[in-house]
Amino acid sequence: MLIPISLLCAVGLVLGYLFLTAKPEASTPLGASAVIAGGTARVNGIIPLEKDGWLPPERVQVLDEGPSAGTHRVRILVQFTALEGDGVAVDTSQFSVTGLGANSIHPLWTSPGKTQLKPGDSADATMVFELPNQAIALVLEGPGNTRLSLGLSHHTS
Repeated sequence: MLIPISLLCAVGLVLGYLFLTAKPEASTPLGASAVIAGGTARVNGIIPLEKDGWLPPERVQVLDEGPSAGTHRVRILVQFTALEGDGVAVDTSQFSVTGLGANSIHPLWTSPGKTQLKPGDSADATMVFELPNQAIALVLEGPGNTRLSLGLSHHTS
């Protein structure tokens, strides 16, 4: 009985050490513009759906159903701006949210889906995610190692 408990404690200590000493990947602070291939991306807002009652223009069955227990839904507003070269290829379905208490979470709904911005053009994208209530240090991740911080709390607007 003592040997299995000792092994379990040793594994717990090793995992705890790795968790506490792991260096977090850098991300662009909330509201700042991140450099992406051909332009920039910036989070303009994080709005809980229960706060404003927003729904997409078309009916989406997954959004008609309530959020799962222990989760809530947020609408993340991102602005993409093309500055140079061939512009910016935007595919909002390729984004996900990660953080402590949240594995890679893919959007329930996005708009626009795929679009190509020419230099000088901007586009506002909306992505709806279902996030765990207890998740912290959330980051919106996208193609090309794009990492946009969602701030200290995911209940901001």
